[in-house]
Amino acid sequence: MNYLPSNLSFKDGVAHIGDTSLLDVGKEYGTPLYVYDWEHLKDNIDHFSNAFGSETLFRYAAKAFICKALVKELHEKGWGVDVVSGGEMATVQAVTGTLENTLFNGTYKSLEEIEFFMQNEGGHISIDNRYEIPMLEAAASKLGRQQPVIMRINLDVGAETHPMVLTTGYDQQFGISIGFAEEALKQIYDAPSLLFSGIHVHIGSQIKDPERYQKAMSECAEFLYKHRAAIQAEVVFDAGGGFFSPYAGDEVDHELKVYADAIHAGIQEHWQDDYRVMIEPGRALVNNPGVILYTAGALKDDRGEKPYILVDGGMSDNPRPALYGSEHKLFNISGGKNEEDMVHAVSGRHCESGDLLVKEAMLPSDTQSGDILMSTSTGAYTFAMASNYNRVPKSGVVAVTESGVVELVNRQSFQDTFINDI
Repeated sequence: MNYLPSNLSFKDGVAHIGDTSLLDVGKEYGTPLYVYDWEHLKDNIDHFSNAFGSETLFRYAAKAFICKALVKELHEKGWGVDVVSGGEMATVQAVTGTLENTLFNGTYKSLEEIEFFMQNEGGHISIDNRYEIPMLEAAASKLGRQQPVIMRINLDVGAETHPMVLTTGYDQQFGISIGFAEEALKQIYDAPSLLFSGIHVHIGSQIKDPERYQKAMSECAEFLYKHRAAIQAEVVFDAGGGFFSPYAGDEVDHELKVYADAIHAGIQEHWQDDYRVMIEPGRALVNNPGVILYTAGALKDDRGEKPYILVDGGMSDNPRPALYGSEHKLFNISGGKNEEDMVHAVSGRHCESGDLLVKEAMLPSDTQSGDILMSTSTGAYTFAMASNYNRVPKSGVVAVTESGVVELVNRQSFQDTFINDI
């Protein structure tokens, strides 16, 4: 099952990553708890490196999940980070001492963030809109810096993904419309402190069809070829991220080299000179290595055909079901359960009718209060989107490594939830 951590196994109904019992991990560190199969995550980094090659500029999309330990792992493997906020930048800078191998992305960039990025030797900035260009020029000029930039263009290559994770097309807010790209490029070229370095496109998340990358990169290469006289630094084609990561029930699981070949094929339709590809994988790196552990509380059997299980987490640690209607496969990992499954609704702890983790979860019929449930494919966009709604403390994060369990992020205390109150 390719949506599970690669080192996950069940022994008498108890989930293990390697030799480590997740039941024991949950009891020791408490629940809810984010758990990563760290060896699986490291293997994913290596798979991308091997498939795309050493000349690729790897920029991990921090928005999927970031902590200092992950930045350190990426840095040691020669990867940089795609950041969209000052907080993400500061995390990277605290580990590496520099932002040299970062890409500053996003639709809104504050002056404070721009200056922090440049003051710490920031790598490329992706220009999302024409409003940014004079801001970037003024900041770079003030700091005496020649800042490499790439231009994000918005292409309509067709939708094949959930509308909430589609990032291209006329109705989307991301990037510069292709009809205005030439005008924006002239603004960049006329800015003395900005060095135009290439084109950026991101077509969305969970893209199953590699040909969409080829089509997008072909259009990028055609545009850049027409305006090659404006290039002022090493040529970069940023293909974005969005590489498909399977969830329960998904059968598509392309080899990464299929994506790499499609990207290069698209570029080479119109571009024959030297270039470097940049990619921003996020979910595809961290999602399947991650699980969340919950403890079952009350069971309500007076709700019609299926009982409700109330758990100790919910939309504050995984808002995706409430935001997107996504569902994650649940397992009862407590061991000693009968083999007869029945449908349960699994609800979070928050005061919202939308806080329903899974509408129809197949769990053992003898599931009871105190059992530990494991939610799979939850390594991406869960901890990163966590909140203190209802002033529930944010959960801790641990990694299961070859040498044992390592804490990555401490669990918040009750008092931590009001630490910034005045």
